[in-house]
Amino acid sequence: MLTRKQSLRGETILADYGPDENNADNNDINWVNKLWVRRTLRVCALLSLVSVSMNTPKTFDMHPELVYLTFTIDLVVTFLLTAEMIAEMHIRGIIKGEIPYLRDRWCQFDGVMVMCLWSSVILQVFDITGVVPRYSYWCVMRSPRPLILVRVFRFFLKFQLPKTRIESIFKRSSQQIFNVTIFFLFFMSLYGILGVQFFGELRSHCVKNGTDPNHVTINNLAIPDSYCSRDPNVGRRCPVGMVCMELTLSRRERGFNGFDEFATSFFTVYESASQEGWVFIMYRTIDSLPSWRGFVFFISMIFFLAWMVKNVFIAVIIETFAEIRVQFQQMWGSRGGTADSDSSQVLCGDTDGWKMVTIDENKPRGLAPPFFQRVLKMTWFHILILLLVLANAITAATIHFDHVYIDPYQKMDHYYYTEVIFTLLFDIEALFKIWCFGFTGYFKRSLHKFELLLVVGTTLHIVPVFYRTHMTYFQVLRVVRLIKASPMLEDFCWKIFGPGKKLGSLILFTMCLLIITSCVSLQLFCSIKDFHKFETFPQAGVHAHVPTTQPGGVGGHHGRNNGRCRYTPGAPSGSVFRAHPLGHDRGELA
Repeated sequence: MLTRKQSLRGETILADYGPDENNADNNDINWVNKLWVRRTLRVCALLSLVSVSMNTPKTFDMHPELVYLTFTIDLVVTFLLTAEMIAEMHIRGIIKGEIPYLRDRWCQFDGVMVMCLWSSVILQVFDITGVVPRYSYWCVMRSPRPLILVRVFRFFLKFQLPKTRIESIFKRSSQQIFNVTIFFLFFMSLYGILGVQFFGELRSHCVKNGTDPNHVTINNLAIPDSYCSRDPNVGRRCPVGMVCMELTLSRRERGFNGFDEFATSFFTVYESASQEGWVFIMYRTIDSLPSWRGFVFFISMIFFLAWMVKNVFIAVIIETFAEIRVQFQQMWGSRGGTADSDSSQVLCGDTDGWKMVTIDENKPRGLAPPFFQRVLKMTWFHILILLLVLANAITAATIHFDHVYIDPYQKMDHYYYTEVIFTLLFDIEALFKIWCFGFTGYFKRSLHKFELLLVVGTTLHIVPVFYRTHMTYFQVLRVVRLIKASPMLEDFCWKIFGPGKKLGSLILFTMCLLIITSCVSLQLFCSIKDFHKFETFPQAGVHAHVPTTQPGGVGGHHGRNNGRCRYTPGAPSGSVFRAHPLGHDRGELA
C-alpha cells in the first residue's frame, strides 16, 4: 500500500493558546499585544477569582470591609478587560475580517466573561444601595465568573497541529461521545420506564394501630420510619402493635425521588446510577413489593449504567488522547530515552575500537577516585542499599506509638537509636553519591533529588524535639525506594506517574478544577438561608467535593435506614411528622 507523505507547509497551523497570543504577527501592533499587558490581564483574572470567592452574604457579615474591597476589584478588572475587548474588536473586526472577534472561540469566551463581570458589578451596586436584598437569588448570575481562571492557564496550552488533523480528531471523538451519550440516555429512559412499571408509587408505612391517616404525628410512626407491604405474602411485615397504612405525603415531606411517574423515575435512576445511596432506595422497594423486582432492577441497572456506560466514556476519552499523542509522534518523532535514565547509550570509538557507552560516562564526575566511581556502579552496592531500606521498613513496622508521652525526651528508646543509625547510613550514602557524581551530576536525576529530600527530612526527624512527630512521614517514605528492586515495578510506576513535571501539571489541573467548581457551587447556593454548607469559600470547597451519603426517602429496617426521626427539644408530642426535604432519609417535626 502506498502512503503519501503529508507536507505541513500547505496547511494552516492551529495554535491553541488563546486570542491574546494570535495577534503577535499583526502589523497593527498596539498595547493589547504587549507582554506586560497580557501578564497584567492574567493577574486581573486571578483577582476576579479571589473576589468572587469572597462575594457571599455570610462572608460580608463576618468581614464588612470586604464589600467595598470586592466591589473595587471587580470594577477595576471589568474596566481593564472591557478595554481589552474593545481593542481586540478594533484589531480583528467584529464580524468581518481575517479572524473576526465574534467568530473566534477564545474571544467569545472572553466576551462572555466581560458580560458576567458587568452583571456582577451592577448586581453589587444594587446590593450596596439596598435595592436588592442581601440573600437574593440574583447572585446566581455570578456563578459563571470562576471560569475566568481559564485565562490564566490557557497560555500554557500551546500545541500545534495541522488544522485538518485537529478537525478530524475532534469530529471523530465528538461523534463517539455523542453515540455514548445516546447509549446512556437510552438505558436511563429504559430503566425509568421499568421503574414506573415495576414499583410505581410507594406510600405504605408502619404506623400505630388507630392512627388517623389525615393527621399523622411523629409518635405514630415506627422508629426508624419503615416502608411495608399490605400484601401478607410479600414485603416487610410491621411489628406488633403497628399496622401498614398508606400515607398521603407531599414530595417535600417524603423526598423528591421515587417511581411515581417517568420524570421522577428518571431522576431516581440517575441518582442510583451515581451509586450514592442507591441501596436505600432498593430497600424501600424490597420492603414494599416482591423482593425479586428490586434485585433484578437495581443489579442490572448498576451493571449497565454505573459500570458499563461509565467505562465506555473513559475508553472514548483515552482513545482521543491516544490519537492526539500519535499525531504528535508522527510530526516530531519519538523522543527517545529520558535525561534521567542511566541506560542511555551512544556509539563511541577510541584506540581499542568502537563500543557502546552510557551517556553518563562522558559527563563530568565528582572528586572521587576512579575506584569509588566503579564501586558506585557495582550491583552489590545497590543491593546493599535496598537491603538497608528493607531492614529500616521492617523496623519501622514494629513500632507501637504511645501518644501519652508529653516530654519529647521520654521517647528516646531503642527504636530511636536504631533510627539514628539508619539515618547516618543513608546520609553517608547521599554524601558518597555527591562525591562521585558532583553536585551537577547528582541533581540531574530526579531520583537523587527525592533521596536528598528524604535525607534532609529524616535527619531533622532524629532531632529529639521532632522525633515521632509529623517528621516521621519522611522515614515512612523511604519504603518508596524499594521500587528500584523490581525493574518491572519501576517501569510500571514511571508509566503511571511519568516525570515530575507531568505529574505536577496533573495536580495543578485538578486543583484548578476543584477551585472553579467550589466557586461555582458557592454562588449557586450561598443565597439559601439557613443552609450552612455553602456560606463561605472554605465550606464550599469541602462540601462540593466531599458529598455526604444521604439516602433518599424514609424507609428501611434492620440497620439499613441511615436516618432516624429527629425530635426538636421542647416540641409538643403531637407535632405533625414531616419527612426531611431534598430526599434525606430523616424525619423532623413540623
